[in-house]
Amino acid sequence: MTALVVYESMYGATKAVAEAIGAALGEHGPVRVTEVGALAQEPDGGLVTEDVDLLVVGGPTHAFGMSRPGTRQDARQEGVPVLSSSIGVREWLEEVRLPHGLACAAFDTKVATPALPGAASKAIGKRLRRLGGTLLVEPTSFHVQGKSGGLVDGELDRAGAWAGRLATRG
Repeated sequence: MTALVVYESMYGATKAVAEAIGAALGEHGPVRVTEVGALAQEPDGGLVTEDVDLLVVGGPTHAFGMSRPGTRQDARQEGVPVLSSSIGVREWLEEVRLPHGLACAAFDTKVATPALPGAASKAIGKRLRRLGGTLLVEPTSFHVQGKSGGLVDGELDRAGAWAGRLATRG
């Protein structure tokens, strides 16, 4: 199984989750973990080719959903360097084409507050299905401690276990 993990990350938590997912998937075959802006800058614009068996896409939850240019600008103004400073997952998913039926999964990071609605992963999952992908599991959230407080303890282990389940379903 060849996997591609594409992520958008502001303060590093989503990147850390993507890397944990990639490490777990790497036990089952080749995997590439890449930031969405870097992927979009490639000559083919981040084309997902037929040699990819599993596409995993994740990003931070901003304003109850996927980030937008305005929410990324707000993140840059927090005074902490941001990792994804060009395009986000939302814009990439508007341009990318997927092989029909491609196995997919969606994740996000969001503040660990039970009453906080919305999740970027749900919107990512909807877009992946609209593009012809097949979601292997329900979109999943991994929790952070505030905007830039890092991941809640145990979330990287949970991300690895989640990826292991993806590998057995792919």
